[in-house]
Amino acid sequence: MTKPSNQRASPAGPAGRRSRKRRPGTPLAWSLSIVAHVLLLAFAFLVTWSVVDASEDDVESRILAPPPPRTFEPVSTLRPTEPIRPAPTLPARRPTESRPETVQVAEVADLIFAADDLLLDGTDLAGGEGDASLPGIDFGGVGAPAARRIVFVVDASGSMIGAYPAVIDQVERTLRRLVPRQSFSVVLFRAGGAEPLPTGGRLRAATTPAIDEAADWMRDLRPEGRSDPAAALRKAFAVDPEVVYLVSTDITGAGVYEIDGDALIELLDELNPADDDGRRKTVIRCIQLLDEDRLGTLRKIARMHGGDAQESGFAFIGREALGLDR
Repeated sequence: MTKPSNQRASPAGPAGRRSRKRRPGTPLAWSLSIVAHVLLLAFAFLVTWSVVDASEDDVESRILAPPPPRTFEPVSTLRPTEPIRPAPTLPARRPTESRPETVQVAEVADLIFAADDLLLDGTDLAGGEGDASLPGIDFGGVGAPAARRIVFVVDASGSMIGAYPAVIDQVERTLRRLVPRQSFSVVLFRAGGAEPLPTGGRLRAATTPAIDEAADWMRDLRPEGRSDPAAALRKAFAVDPEVVYLVSTDITGAGVYEIDGDALIELLDELNPADDDGRRKTVIRCIQLLDEDRLGTLRKIARMHGGDAQESGFAFIGREALGLDR
């Protein structure tokens, strides 16, 4: 009975011998496999560690490194990378709204004179020559009929140096008695010519500002040169006056500056002709200053152009009356 069991435990033949030869190699193979895996894991760990360490150093260097300083360049240094092409020019269009124009001093003066003209044109409808509603005119004691248009022709030659301030004061007093419905102008004759009040060839309404301007203008001028009233009379009659006051020391002059008295009278006949009835459109009043005129020219003019046989239309004002002999 024992014999058969021994036969099953140890099989006979070549197959049994091969099985016994493989068993001793199995532990060696496992050992080599384990060692290989350990080395592989070690190599993988080493590579992973070195990569992580390098990335941490790089991050740390980026965090710790100071940022570069900021620089700001002026806008003027910037240059376009490409040349800018000019925009196409569009045709000019007419502005829809008119631009305000600069008002010149001369234009303002024209507006003032135009207002004067409207004021005076309105009074023309209210009454005619010698209108009783207007104040009468008096200069140096010589009266004139109530009139709307008055011109003073004043000698401002060198011979008037002493009397000129008193004459200007008298002209101003006469002007201030006028009313705005009346108009006036002043023409000075000096240095052989005429110098009219700068009114653009118009009469000024007798308002306070206009009279102030006229008085200042007369005082700013000084008497000079010789006396020649011809040009001044032409300018005076150019504004169609109703009354003219002619004021002078020696209307015809003296010596080399003397003018022909008859020629002056002929000029006035041309400027202020008489109608068929012997009446003249303009009344001329004459004032002789300082010394009597040996030729009596002003007295003759006043008689011919006075308009009233009962009034001489002439006055003489000597040095004493002007306050020059005190």
